[in-house]
Amino acid sequence: MRAITVGIALWSVALLVLLAADLDHTHRWWIWTCATGIALGFFGLLYVRRRDRKTPKA
Repeated sequence: MRAITVGIALWSVALLVLLAADLDHTHRWWIWTCATGIALGFFGLLYVRRRDRKTPKA
């Protein structure tokens, strides 16, 4: 779960850097790549938490 959280944080930092960089229209897809990484990270975080709740403890 820590790896997912670190990944979300790194994608968020990259997004903030790109938003501050004032990209031309040909490189705006980088912003959407970061946004997608953040969204998939949150999905992964929810998935792992749900899986851990359903897994019986030994």
